[in-house]
Amino acid sequence: MKSFILLLALAFSATALPAPNDGRINGGTMANPGDIPFIVSITDSDRHYCNGFIYSARWIITTASCVVGRTISKLKVIAGQVSGINPDVNEQKISVYTITASPLYNSTTGYNDIALVKLTADIVFDYVNVDFIGYNEADGSLTATAMGWGATVDGGLETVNLRYGEVDLVIVTSTDLCGAYDTTQFNFATMLCTIATTTTGTIPAGSPCQYDEGSPLVQMFGTVPTAVGILSKTDGCASDAHGVYIRVSVYYSWIANTAGPQPIRPTPPPAPFDV
Repeated sequence: MKSFILLLALAFSATALPAPNDGRINGGTMANPGDIPFIVSITDSDRHYCNGFIYSARWIITTASCVVGRTISKLKVIAGQVSGINPDVNEQKISVYTITASPLYNSTTGYNDIALVKLTADIVFDYVNVDFIGYNEADGSLTATAMGWGATVDGGLETVNLRYGEVDLVIVTSTDLCGAYDTTQFNFATMLCTIATTTTGTIPAGSPCQYDEGSPLVQMFGTVPTAVGILSKTDGCASDAHGVYIRVSVYYSWIANTAGPQPIRPTPPPAPFDV
């Protein structure tokens, strides 16, 4: 399977591409098969409603708000998917075995909005090019990439194609707001705030929308694509809307204690895919 490395690395080049007019992540661009192997679609009764990302062969990371209260028997995780209409070559649909939300999750404030989903069978990996993603603390000096099968506009339906777009991290202190979210809904110690990028990079700017929840916020750490956040909520879908992401790094111990260690990434890192 193709690697995502070059795709995100291009985000930091100085060559700009025009943003499409049919953006789902309100701007951004459409993914091709194999471009983003670590993102998954979560469906309820075979309809996409949230996202997640691959932690290991049997575990998915998503938000608690995506899965808490859902009927497990109706949920499925789809890995290797790009199109929601036509089956993809690498597509795998697997039922959910258990859902484990953070014991500190607060559905009112959205604090600690993270959950681990255990599958009933292993995802078949391409360990050479790596289908899972590392996770780490965000780097405020880098842009990031948002992604998902989100709607086009506020109140819209999910899209049928996976899309991604570039966003900037907004520096927030204990007294600042993240868009419409005040300090009762945004905790700067455990959350990240983003807005569609104002820079000109190869990846067009994009703003996440509903049905993008649970998707990873990805930065390139050298040649390794790394999840630094999980989309919890947005205050709209316009280009100036803000996204609130849960800081993955805060939950290192809980993730490892619940789901065990991640697979070992090949050394050296996999080569970029051909363009």
